[in-house]
Amino acid sequence: MEGALPMIALATVVVSAGAIIVAAHFRKERVSELNAWARAHGWEYVEQGSPPLEGVTLPDALRGHDPRARHVLTGHRGHHQVTAFELTHGPDRRGGEATTHRIVAVRTPGHGADLEIHRRDLARAVSFDGRGEPAQVEVSFSGAFRTVGADEHFTRAVLDHATAAWLLSDCRSRSLPIRFTGDHILTWAPMRLDPDRALTAADYLIDLVNRIPPRAWQPHTTGT
Repeated sequence: MEGALPMIALATVVVSAGAIIVAAHFRKERVSELNAWARAHGWEYVEQGSPPLEGVTLPDALRGHDPRARHVLTGHRGHHQVTAFELTHGPDRRGGEATTHRIVAVRTPGHGADLEIHRRDLARAVSFDGRGEPAQVEVSFSGAFRTVGADEHFTRAVLDHATAAWLLSDCRSRSLPIRFTGDHILTWAPMRLDPDRALTAADYLIDLVNRIPPRAWQPHTTGT
């Protein structure tokens, strides 16, 4: 039995070393793939660094212990500046698991107030497809979405009749939450960064930004 203990310890070391080597290999391979994608699309790629979005307040779902931004892609979709990256959180002191979220952000035409639009609640069916009078749109929107805004003026300017109707009828609102913060609009999902899927999310944000009336970005003094 005594002779077996050193062998067990050696086997453990070998297995651990093997796991580290395999993990390093896949990390290097993924970095190469993302670098190649960035070059092919005229974007920039950074494996890890400081938080890429300044002046942004992340939603509660993206706050946690030891946040780290990794695999940051920056570029343009048309004339819109886009940033996509992974945000990881380490296990907390209570023994929680590490988490990874993909974040996609698009720069907005101006500075907006914090406004979060949760993804469409599929459990609450509404008999509405985005067409109707303003009163119908408002009732249907409030039944399908939950919003949290810091400024009533900005919220009303963003969610006017046309934009609210579009959100009701666009299927992407079922899976992608939205947050306006600082000079960006962003969306997130519990997954690793896939560049092509990130572009799909960016297109949704861009479609929304293009529908928002210019008055939403104009300075105002209205309070909460």
